[in-house]
Amino acid sequence: MFPLLWEAGYGVNRSTTSETPRQRLLNTATALLDKEGIQSVGINRLIAEAGVALMTLYRQFGDKDTLVAASLEHWSTDWLQWLTEQLDRRGDDPDARFNGLFDALGDWFTSDRFYGSFIASAATELRGEPDHPAHRVIDGHRLAVRQLLEDLARATGSRAPEELASQLQVLIDGAIATAAFDRSRTPAEEARTMALAAKAASRGS
Repeated sequence: MFPLLWEAGYGVNRSTTSETPRQRLLNTATALLDKEGIQSVGINRLIAEAGVALMTLYRQFGDKDTLVAASLEHWSTDWLQWLTEQLDRRGDDPDARFNGLFDALGDWFTSDRFYGSFIASAATELRGEPDHPAHRVIDGHRLAVRQLLEDLARATGSRAPEELASQLQVLIDGAIATAAFDRSRTPAEEARTMALAAKAASRGS
């Protein structure tokens, strides 16, 4: 669901009778901020693209910082749901699920609307604003990804699932950052090769 949702232009110049003004603004903000960055998109642009009044932003979110945090949470929820669904398609076999992680990343990297990780980009943009509400969302996303990877590592028979999960997170972060430059499957495949070696070592084989 996740890449296709944004590839379809969800939330940008998209008007449906089923969406509330809050939903339109949140969807628009998520799509635009993911694509163009937090600092480069102003409030006037957000409300114009969403087709809502300025008071909608203030009434529903209070200020742009709160909207940014809500957009990150929206993106995180969709991304984690999408990734979980991709793994579940591989069934219950742990090794198939492990490989499915990198298949999913490769699909995402080659989608038309891949702009890197919105979470990682936000962490970089907001590093000088330690009190920004987005940092809570960023930390929560990182913890959720780590838990998913620990569960995956444990299922494969790792004798040190926390250590393997940490290694996998570094590999995934690096693959996402690299893919933002070339938009190819290569970073996912290279990460897979290193992850398989790390998994074998963690199993003691």
